[in-house]
Order: sequence, then C-alpha cells, then structure tokens
Amino acid sequence: MSLYDRLNLKKTNRKLKVPIWERINLERSTKTRCQSCRFHIQTNWRVCPNCGYLIAPKSKESRRCIWVDISGMGFIAQEKRAMLKEILADGFAKIFGAFRSVNVFLTSESPDSREWGEEFTHVYVFVTEEQVDYLGIASFSLGKVTSYAGVRIDNILNASYLVSLSSNQISNLIANTITHEIGHTLGLDHSGLPSDVMHDGLDHRIHSLMPPSFHLEQINLMNAAIRQYKS
Repeated sequence: MSLYDRLNLKKTNRKLKVPIWERINLERSTKTRCQSCRFHIQTNWRVCPNCGYLIAPKSKESRRCIWVDISGMGFIAQEKRAMLKEILADGFAKIFGAFRSVNVFLTSESPDSREWGEEFTHVYVFVTEEQVDYLGIASFSLGKVTSYAGVRIDNILNASYLVSLSSNQISNLIANTITHEIGHTLGLDHSGLPSDVMHDGLDHRIHSLMPPSFHLEQINLMNAAIRQYKS
C-alpha cells in the first residue's frame, strides 16, 4: 500500500485540524510471500517468478484433466512388475512435481465421467510388439490443448537396461518422457536446450539424471492454452 493510500484525507479530519502525522497509517502492510519458496510476490501475479509455483488458486473450471493410463502394461513379465511398480510410483511423484504450477488435474485413475465427461487428455502408457524407434508420441497444436499421447514403456526400459541405469535414473527417464508428451498436449513445442524436458529427442545421458521441470515461460504458455480452451 502506498503512502498516499495510507494518508487519511477525510474532510472531517481537515476541519478538526488533525496533524498529518496522526492521519498517516505508519503500520507496514504484510508483504505477500510465495507459499512454496517464500519469495516476495505481488497479489496480482499468477505464478511466482522465483520457483514457478502457481499463485492463482486452482478450480475445477480452470483445470485440464490429464489421465496417465497404465492399463496397457499387461505384457510386462510378472517378475519385473513389483520393481516397475515402485519405479512408476516414484516417476509419478516427479511428474506431479513438474506440473505443480500448471492448471491440471493429474490422475492415474480413469476420470469420473460425471465430473469430467470427455474433457480430458488420455496419456496411454503401453507395451507392444510393434517395432518403433520412439519413446513417446502425442497430438500437438502450437498453443492449444489436444487430447492424446502415448508412451512406449518397453522401449524406455530396454534403453535403460542397455546402459545399466539405476532405478532412480529409470524413474527420471520415464517421468521426463511422460511429462514431455503431456507438454505437447498442452501446446508446447520442442526446445533447443538439450537439458530441457521439451528437447526434441530425450537423451538418457541427460534426462535420467534429473526429474522433469518446466521454466516459467513454458508454465505460462500451458496455462494460457488451458484458459483459451476453457473459454
């Protein structure tokens, strides 16, 4: 609040000749801080410029539902499923962290039709015998929300075993791949920065070493695409 706003200029005070120092509210207003990193922010900001935390409250009306569907993984060998379950749980936590400032509702369960109808993005994580050289694929329209993505979990695991990645590194690579494809469905194009989650061609030497994350411009672009779709 500015000094002018804290100065009481009511006519009654002028008539009573109240001294100016008694007409000024010298109590400093509490500065708003980001709930995530405690950085000083302004109340009209939507996203914290320091950590990317979403300041504006999320509501069902403004969110995009993202269903990460793992029902297509039935061909994974039984002896590998327990280990993969732990890796996926860790990977999903990293995916949720990457989208913490984006207006999305992420779920691994089939979306409730009464709440979402058909208004959600389906990310199908699957295994198939078809020989393809991609880890993931997604529908894409620049700056716009689209509805489909696919992730070849078997190709990710095969690539991981060939270079002997640890469980944590595998979860990073899975999380980066799924996050990358979701980013496309929220209107993000490829990035030229090799370490960026949206880089064209995820590299296990880089993207297995770090969990996925978006920079502020990407967060703003995704939220803008969601707002445009909702409107």
